[in-house]
Formats: sequence, C-alpha cells, structure tokens
Amino acid sequence: MKRLIVILFVITSLSVHAEKSSGALHRDTETINITSTESGQEYELYIKLPINYKTSTKAYPIAILQDIGVTSAVTENAVNLMAGKEIEDLILVGMSYSKDVSPEISRTRDFTPTHAPNERGAHSLEAQAHSGAADEYIRFLGDQVIPLLSKEYRIKTNNKIFVGHSFGGLLGAYILLVNAELFDSYIISSPSLWYDERVMFRLEEGYSKQHTMMKAKVLLYIGQEESKSRRGNMVQDLLRYEKALKSRNYDGLDVKAVVLEGADHSSAFPLLISNALKALVPIEQR
Repeated sequence: MKRLIVILFVITSLSVHAEKSSGALHRDTETINITSTESGQEYELYIKLPINYKTSTKAYPIAILQDIGVTSAVTENAVNLMAGKEIEDLILVGMSYSKDVSPEISRTRDFTPTHAPNERGAHSLEAQAHSGAADEYIRFLGDQVIPLLSKEYRIKTNNKIFVGHSFGGLLGAYILLVNAELFDSYIISSPSLWYDERVMFRLEEGYSKQHTMMKAKVLLYIGQEESKSRRGNMVQDLLRYEKALKSRNYDGLDVKAVVLEGADHSSAFPLLISNALKALVPIEQR
C-alpha cells in the first residue's frame, strides 16, 4: 500500500468527515481518508472492489483488514486467484495505521484492551505508554467506518468479516467481548494473548459471568512453531482460549482453532488466509 498513487478527486461528507479518492495501486482500488471522532486520529481505508463491481448490482461480503502490512497483499492475492472459483468475490478494506505516529504506536494504542505501560513483550515502552485505547477504536469502527462503507458500497450486511494478525488478532478477540455482532465472522491469526499478563483470559471470564451470548463465527489460527515464542507458548494460549470460549456455551458462537504445522509467527497468515476464506465465503452453488 505504500506504493499507492492517489488520483485526486474529493467527495466531502460532513456527517463522517471523510474524503474519498480513487487509488491506482490496482484496478478498482479506492482510498478514503477518515478522522475518528473518538480520538481525533486520521486513517486511510484502502478499498479493493471486485473486478465486476461497477457492472453488477449485487451486494458483496466485506472483509476489513487490520495490520495491512501483513494482511493486505496476501489477502488480495488470494481473493484474485480464488474469486469465482473457490470463493465468492468480496470487497476488501485495509485499515491503515493512524497518520502522524509510528505504526508501532498506532497499533499498540488501537489494538490493546488495557493500558500496560510496563509490558516488555511488545514494541517498546514508548509505544506502551499509548496502550489501551481499543475501546475507542472499536467504537470508531462501529460508529463511523462500517456505516460509511455500508453507505458508499453494496455490501452484504450479514457477511462482514474481521481479519487481524498478532496485535490485530488480540483486537479481534477483544471485539468478541465488547461488541461481537460488529462483525459476523472473525479470522484471528496468532493473537497476542500473552499481552498484559494474559489479561484477555481475565476479561473473558468477567464477560462470561454477565453474558450468555456471543454471536459470531470465529476461526482461530496459530503457527505450530509459536509454541517457542519468546512471549511464552502462544499455541497453548490459543488452545486454552478456544477451550474457555467453548466451555461457556455462548449462544450463537461457532469457534474453531487450527494449529498450522511448521508455521511460525511470520508464515502463519499466508498459510491460513485461503482456507479461512473458503470456510467463510464459499462459492455459491449454481
């Protein structure tokens, strides 16, 4: 996405404070600039439309990708190869990191559920000083990003997919506790469940005491080699989290964990994305 060339045509929308321009990284790619009313941070949305979008009238599933440096190109290539053959075509939306700060600060601030200034397993203590703003970011997604996309594009409102890796996966796990129905399905790759002394396990336990529903289809993935992570046994953490979710018998929850043989934190996502898409947006039977 760093090579994206923006062709300036601007459409102003006062209600969402967004600017929309076409992009030329690939055909049918557009860029939207949007400022969060929650935090004042500015982001870019990179929208990759199906090749036949402009000549059709149908609505499409939509996948919203976090950590686009990891997820965007791989997912786009998988969709390009598989759409119309093994999976239904869909709209891809890559969420940029916020402008004017480093990616490390942006993802630490937006993707972590708690303020943990002394967490040394992450990027840096400088980044950790900004941690714990996931609630703001989730409201931004729910109140601005998804409504804007629903207004501007023909999307299937019952087929919205979250995609996140590492800290992005941690964010997905947290959204399940805050507003699970924000998305219909979740692709959660190598989530950082070690974060803040494994705070997600405590948060989920607290959620379970007050809630009986978690309406979502959740695919959890981890690389087998992540059992040797410097942050602890991430495979064990993921399987423990799956077990906890299943033990609650949440209404509406369909969760499955997959350990990818031979994969590590870097190679897990490229291995999983095609299988995940086949599970969530299989080609319609004709």
